[in-house]
Amino acid sequence: MPPHDGAGDSVDWQTGERAWGAGFPQDYKEFVATYGDGEVDAFLTFLVPEWAESAVPSGAMAEETAEARRMWREKPSVGYGSPATPPVIAWGVNARGDLLCWVTSERDSGRWPVAVWSRGSLAWHVHGCGMLEYLVRLFRGEFDDMWADDGVRRFVHVREAQRLLAAGIDPDTGEPNPYAGMFGPLPGPAQGD
Repeated sequence: MPPHDGAGDSVDWQTGERAWGAGFPQDYKEFVATYGDGEVDAFLTFLVPEWAESAVPSGAMAEETAEARRMWREKPSVGYGSPATPPVIAWGVNARGDLLCWVTSERDSGRWPVAVWSRGSLAWHVHGCGMLEYLVRLFRGEFDDMWADDGVRRFVHVREAQRLLAAGIDPDTGEPNPYAGMFGPLPGPAQGD
C-alpha cells in the first residue's frame, strides 16, 4: 500500500500526548508520518489525534474514542480493566461502523493490543498485536474475509480526496465523478489557507 505524494501528517506528539494523557505507540506515529489522516479502499478510515487550544482531545479521534469507551462500559472485554475506566483509544473506524482501538491498560504503549468493537456481533475482539501487525494481518484476510483478495490497497489522504473531488474525480476509484458539479461547488479552504 504505497503512500501517494502529499500523504502523511506532522503531529506535535509531545503536546498531543499531554492532551490525550497517553504516549501513542511508535508504529502509529510512523504510520501517521507516512500516511496520515485518510482511508483505505473507501472502507477503513484512520484517525489522527487533534486537540483544542485548551489541550483537550477533539476531532474525529475524540468522538470515536468517546463512543468506544461507551461501548466498553456497556460490554467490557474480559481481563482488561474496569468498565468504569474504559482503557481504549480509537485509531480507526470502518464503513460497517466497527471501531478499531488500542487497549491502553499497559503503561508501555508498544504493548497495547488492538481491540475491535464489532457492530455485527456487538462484542469486543482483542488481538494480541499492535496496529501495524494488525493491519498486515487484516489485509491478508486473517481477520476479515473482505480483505482476503490479492488486490493492492489504495490509501487516499483526506487532502488528496478533497483535491480530487474538486477536480471532478472520484477519490475512491480515480475515475471521473459522474456527479461532479451537480450540487454546486465543494467547500474549499478559506483564502489564505
